[in-house]
Amino acid sequence: MSRDERNLTLRTLDVLEALCGFAARGASNAELAAAAQTSAPNITRAMAQLTAKGWARKDEETGRFFPQPAFTRLAFRVTADFDALMRRHEDRRRALTGE
Repeated sequence: MSRDERNLTLRTLDVLEALCGFAARGASNAELAAAAQTSAPNITRAMAQLTAKGWARKDEETGRFFPQPAFTRLAFRVTADFDALMRRHEDRRRALTGE
């Protein structure tokens, strides 16, 4: 594989994005390296970062990596923020229109 010139942050985010495609069955180092177009040592470094953050875990029996709920909850936080905005908008509309 050619030298990956992305910095650790960008590479780690690309690995996280790739990992989400393996949420149900997990991913091996090799699968993540292929999906993120980087080397196995880069996957090891990226997964160390994601594991330290609590966004990924390694199954010690299989060696496969999985996203953690702490990461997947981020999508729900985005949705909750939009829902709250919609409720505030609707409350203001009702207050002004009396409906």
